[in-house]
Amino acid sequence: MQVTPADIVSVTTAQVSTAASVRVVAGDLASVPLGALLQAVVTQVDPRQATLDVNGQSLTVRPPIGLQTGAVLFVRVPNAGGSVLEVTTPPRAPKPEVQSVPTGSTQVKVVEVLDTLPDGRVQVRIEGQEQTATARDPLTQAPLPLAPGSRAVLEVVPTPAGVVLRPPAETPVLPVAVATALLQATPTNDLTAALKPLQAELTQLVEGTAVIVRGEAKLFDALGGKAVLDSKGGVTETPLPRLPAAVREAAEAVRETIRSLVPSEPRVPSAGDLQKLVENGGLQFEAKLARLAEDPQLAGALPRQTAAEVRGDLRGDLKGDLLRLIQTTREFGLAVQFPAARAALEGIEAQQATQTLAQATGTPYILQVPFPDRDQWRTLHLAVEREGQSGDENESESGPGRFRMLMHVPLSELGETWIDAGLSGGQFRAAIYLDRSEVRDRVREALPELRTELSTDGFAEVLLDVRATADLPKKTRERSSAMLAGRPASTSLLDVRA
Repeated sequence: MQVTPADIVSVTTAQVSTAASVRVVAGDLASVPLGALLQAVVTQVDPRQATLDVNGQSLTVRPPIGLQTGAVLFVRVPNAGGSVLEVTTPPRAPKPEVQSVPTGSTQVKVVEVLDTLPDGRVQVRIEGQEQTATARDPLTQAPLPLAPGSRAVLEVVPTPAGVVLRPPAETPVLPVAVATALLQATPTNDLTAALKPLQAELTQLVEGTAVIVRGEAKLFDALGGKAVLDSKGGVTETPLPRLPAAVREAAEAVRETIRSLVPSEPRVPSAGDLQKLVENGGLQFEAKLARLAEDPQLAGALPRQTAAEVRGDLRGDLKGDLLRLIQTTREFGLAVQFPAARAALEGIEAQQATQTLAQATGTPYILQVPFPDRDQWRTLHLAVEREGQSGDENESESGPGRFRMLMHVPLSELGETWIDAGLSGGQFRAAIYLDRSEVRDRVREALPELRTELSTDGFAEVLLDVRATADLPKKTRERSSAMLAGRPASTSLLDVRA
């Protein structure tokens, strides 16, 4: 039945987090009035999908978003010709035990969702410990749409009835709390380490072949295939079961984005490569979403769909494409976990957390830049800060437009290379630190050509010097340790609290 005006008011005043979009995989969605807010009843739920009764029409949707059999919902078809149904859970009165928990007992943690249970609770893993929890909005008590295989940063609230999960409250310290939780839960954030296995995983998805190593065939087992190994249980290639086109397209989109961000030939990344990585390597993904949300032309267009489906502005962003791949496989009910894609996504999120803490504590902006070097992948580590903000010897002379950069480049031909550079208006100065004396001599011979290139780029004054690695200043060595670790130097992850 259609919802009354009073019900509409109660729904529209509920928080946005209570709404979700699901894909209709069975049933005649065209028979449901476009744009009308209707009441629906959940008639059946299993781990992969749910069945709704809408105006006498049976619709099967994915994912089940924590629905329970017998639950009453509000639904709406936002667009004609699509397969998306907007679902909103009616608000309920808050439970006293949740609201009465002292604020000091809550902590913001990374929660891995393992499974949804028939009683509406979720099986989760928090800091390596598996437990059962209730995940609800604190105001409406509507279940949070947590899908198995996903992870989220949530408040973990101990109550007499058990653990309750809820969205973190908006406070000035929330960004630092979320960033700290992500770094605590992510042992490493080296994107380069995840790059090679990610490319192999994408090849399996796009080209339909899987490499079987030492008898392991998890991708085959998950997709219902049958792997045949050689007599020694060694390496072979066997066709995969055909994947849905949407999964292959999502995997190919990730591959194309990587090609656009990472040099294909062995060379140190250029300034243009660095700019593309910062803009489209996933670090700015949420900022792009915020800009799209503020676009008046998109306001209210599709409540739960990303604006990328309207304008395509988020395509070509590594984090956005990885999220799309993982979500697409989840929508098709595939059991395979894609560990390399998840590791790459978690690495990007850890780097975002590092930048959030850097902004809060005044420490350098740290960037990891993958590049090919002969037959292996290397990482260029770059730390950028306003000159003087770390208390260096030039602090009294620092001013607007002065930046300092510390760079570490491991190269097969040159060895470990450190570059300590400063940029101020039209002036560029850099000291290049190298281990071997013969390499230092070669680089000194190349300095005139490098000065010419920098002058051509617009620098009025260029000061370059080559020194031994042993001459690297003590403070620079201290900053380099944090840069290589990918963690803020002045922030203890054990001391930060929400």
